Amino acid sequence: MANIARVLVPTDFSVDSLRIVLDYLETTPDQKVELVLACGYDIGDSITSLLGITKEDHLMKLENEDFIKGCEMIKSRFKSRIVEMYSDLLISRNGRYLRNYFKGSRVTHIVVPEGYTFSPTERGVFDITEILKKNVAEVGPELITILLREHIAEGIDSMDSIFFRKDWGVSYE
Repeated sequence: MANIARVLVPTDFSVDSLRIVLDYLETTPDQKVELVLACGYDIGDSITSLLGITKEDHLMKLENEDFIKGCEMIKSRFKSRIVEMYSDLLISRNGRYLRNYFKGSRVTHIVVPEGYTFSPTERGVFDITEILKKNVAEVGPELITILLREHIAEGIDSMDSIFFRKDWGVSYE
């Protein structure tokens, strides 16, 4: 059995950011992957934020219904290649934190999109691509740059703009 790559893909939890995942999967060989859709998030420094609210609570607030459906469609389309797909938060911009995160999560590849502008809709969300580029030598995983091939009109964040124009036979399995 081939090795399974654990791949971190930056996201802002918009449907449009799923283009990064699609382009990565469409342009790489038939490698089995575990996809980690990660977003930078400042959890704040209040005692309630630090102790009372879990990562899952933050993710429930950030992931909208269309984003979750888009993930399900990607898993359905690439079900022979995607072993697992889940979301995670990077809660610090610190290089030491990143090293520990990647060591603990055993991420083997980092996908960095070129030509994509992250547009977070929630307070506290930050773009992690520059932090990843800056610290890639220290954190260890292989950096994969993806040039997004298909341009979506600015401000459009809909399932139709990405999925239904591709002539896929998808289902919500």
